[in-house]
Amino acid sequence: MKKLFLNFAVVLVAATTVLTSCDNGSDPDPDPVPTSKEVIISSNITGTRNLVADSTYILQGQINVSGVINIAAGTIIKGDKVTKGCLVIVPGGKINAIGTSTKPIVFTSRLDPGLRAAGDWGGLVIVGKAPVNQSSATVEGLTNAVDYGTSAFATRDAADNSGTLQYVRIEFAGIALQPDKEINGLTLCAVGSGTTIDHIQVSYSGDDSFEWFGGNVNAKYLIAYCGLDDEFDTDFGFTGKVQYALGVRNPRVADVSTSNGFESDNDASGTTATPQTAPIFSNVTLIGPWKTKDDKNVNSMFGAGMHIRRNSSLSVFNSVFAGWNTGLLLDATTTYANATAGNLAIQNVALVASKVKAVNGASSVTETQASDFFNTSSFGNKIMVANFNKVAPIEADSSALISTSFYDASKTGTAANPTSFLPATGSTLLGTGAFTHAKLQDSFFDKTATFMGAFGLTDWSKEAWVNFDPQNTVY
Repeated sequence: MKKLFLNFAVVLVAATTVLTSCDNGSDPDPDPVPTSKEVIISSNITGTRNLVADSTYILQGQINVSGVINIAAGTIIKGDKVTKGCLVIVPGGKINAIGTSTKPIVFTSRLDPGLRAAGDWGGLVIVGKAPVNQSSATVEGLTNAVDYGTSAFATRDAADNSGTLQYVRIEFAGIALQPDKEINGLTLCAVGSGTTIDHIQVSYSGDDSFEWFGGNVNAKYLIAYCGLDDEFDTDFGFTGKVQYALGVRNPRVADVSTSNGFESDNDASGTTATPQTAPIFSNVTLIGPWKTKDDKNVNSMFGAGMHIRRNSSLSVFNSVFAGWNTGLLLDATTTYANATAGNLAIQNVALVASKVKAVNGASSVTETQASDFFNTSSFGNKIMVANFNKVAPIEADSSALISTSFYDASKTGTAANPTSFLPATGSTLLGTGAFTHAKLQDSFFDKTATFMGAFGLTDWSKEAWVNFDPQNTVY
């Protein structure tokens, strides 16, 4: 938990394109179809704004949406680097970005192929009215500050609806303003369960790929690809559920704050503030930076597949963490107490080829305590012995899994094209998932996924909405 406060210096520059488009709320009617193929958006949206697929939209500066923005399938939205473009859905506003598998909606860099980089633009921020555990929680640095703490609204609405994100890619976002004060690829603050989020890929983020600050929104089919910092960060009392998530790292790229797969805090000080951070993840595959023990040029700032700390009660089921320095790091006595009390659950999880230690403790939690918890026989967890003679860490034993092409590609920053993320035939990861735990009884979870990791017999990352080569894609 770090980057809540965003010192966002917004500089508006003169538009050089043909058409400037804005909505001041005076005209409630939908916008006409633009006459230009490139449309500048440089003003807040207070009414209803419709974006269509036959135009490309440019975000200049911070765009706050207090009304409704509807984005058609196949639409391309580019963030301007000079003005640090970003899109912020404020409390009460809505975004309906509904793509399809063959026509995803893409938020990406304005720069040309070959010139794009992490942090080219701000990112997508959604702020709702669902519960958080902070009285004051402000996304600072924006032109118009957005407060989503408990003092901001008279009542909190767990079912708050900020709209729909389906089949959406977010690329080269996460602009870095100063250390620990960057924007994530997708930032979700106090977003409620009425919001729909599924089939989202965040690639080359300049900070975390996904971060939740409070709220209880659920999500399925998430991809975090080659980000700088953490892949999935949860804070401020987030209690939502996530199923089917994939993370793939660039071994050379990590943040000075230490990059983890999961990073989870109750809050910055590890207090007992409620609601307690207690999300539930199932069917996750997070592939770390280590391919073999002799890999060269692996960034020294990589950490754990799961770094659970500061009184968090994050729970993970039916998942695989491969090639991390440490698989699971239980940090702080409060966190360990959550584990031993059953509030924090790690079950049917495989740790594969950890570089340093499969399981460890920190801040008065011993390695023995952490290991004894993880290895509780009834939990069904596995530590696959690291056999670095194999070509990929996830192939640490003969029954594990996976293609390796993405490793070599990600090291050079060139296009990655994984052949498959499926477990090998006969893998111990197949048939060993389970949904018997009380935390998994919600109808949200697809209980047919009786395997460890994000993939069973179907590789959904091969669907048309996914792109592992955004650097060279012509938009």
